[in-house]
Amino acid sequence: MTGPLDGYRGIVLTQAWAGSYATQLLGMLGAEVIQVEFHGRPDSWRGSYDRPIPDPVIANPHSAAEQHPWNVHSNYNSVNLNKQCITLDLTDPDGIAIFKRLVPLADFVAENFAPRVLGNLGINYEALCEIKSDIILCSLSAFGNNGPWRDVPGIGGTIEPISGMSSLLGYEDGPPLNSGLMYPDAAAGLNGFAGIVTALMHRESTGEGQYVDLSMQESSLAFIGDALLEERMTGRVRGRLGNRHMTFAPHGVYATSDDGWIALAAETEEQWWALCAVSGHGEWLPDLRFADNATRKLNEDVLDAELSDWISTEARDELADRLSNSGVIAAPVLDAHEVASDDALRDRGFILDVDHPEAGVHPQSGVPVQFSGTPTRVSRPAPLQGQHTQEILQQLLGISEDGYKDFLKRGVTGAGPQS
Repeated sequence: MTGPLDGYRGIVLTQAWAGSYATQLLGMLGAEVIQVEFHGRPDSWRGSYDRPIPDPVIANPHSAAEQHPWNVHSNYNSVNLNKQCITLDLTDPDGIAIFKRLVPLADFVAENFAPRVLGNLGINYEALCEIKSDIILCSLSAFGNNGPWRDVPGIGGTIEPISGMSSLLGYEDGPPLNSGLMYPDAAAGLNGFAGIVTALMHRESTGEGQYVDLSMQESSLAFIGDALLEERMTGRVRGRLGNRHMTFAPHGVYATSDDGWIALAAETEEQWWALCAVSGHGEWLPDLRFADNATRKLNEDVLDAELSDWISTEARDELADRLSNSGVIAAPVLDAHEVASDDALRDRGFILDVDHPEAGVHPQSGVPVQFSGTPTRVSRPAPLQGQHTQEILQQLLGISEDGYKDFLKRGVTGAGPQS
């Protein structure tokens, strides 16, 4: 491995998005990340064992002849790059014993179960400290490990409304909306990653480990901090704005003639003048309703209607180029396939093609930062379920091949549906 975290090792119990994304970032920066899963209850992002394999995965020219539904799910394979995977039944005494033997060899442990789970398994922070006094444990949960909502379950889709995000998403005359993209998971993942790195730095200078207790709800407040402060300082509760801005007009997303969409904004009078010039609607300049930003904001409905009529006759990419080359803030709204083929992201190495042993070659999001002195890279595709169990148990714990086969026979480890 390479990267600024080269030499660190984590034994992680993360799953789905938030926790898996946090630990993937650690792996992308060079940490050795060993993911512990239980094949009796597969990661929800692996999907169910009887889930159909999507046709594009089957047809991928680089895919394996034998494919398993739990190894080819795009969700799982997008947030577990640079990891190894072992399977252990932590409800089995031998499974928990193996996990405890791995803890002294680790710098950090991470998990995103409900808060009660680690305690029920006998591996909460206090128990881990008895095994390794300077261990770092990061727990990512919906509402944190203490407080009145400690045991309330939650996912990104429920955290959005309860954190206040949904009250700001939607149109002025419509109901609150969710983003549809589970943003709290990504926010929690980034905060979890930062928390673990900060704890590692603290241990480097003090020798002390610590417990990082992360709440998805609290992480999500970063999205609405200005609205929260506005309410606390003025008593005003901000409403929904759609694609509009609190201050600037125009500011929106508009449909184009080729079934696309374009986002544009004018934050200065110079940008507004340039927009009028590109549009060929010079009559907008002397129109008193659009005389300056304040009056444009007061007449935003009329302005948006005028812009929509004009933009509906234009092609998305060609118009975005004309506007941006004229100094107007403008960009095409890209779909996922267009992002995956974006030249700028490809040139920087952020979007890259990853060859998975069963799913084949697919574009993935890589390392989002570049380091001049400690280069990072995607060195592994997402692991197959239990792919590295035998290797890790033998190399790190000295468990014999016969011992591994016995664990396999008894279901302490394994892959795929239990017989």
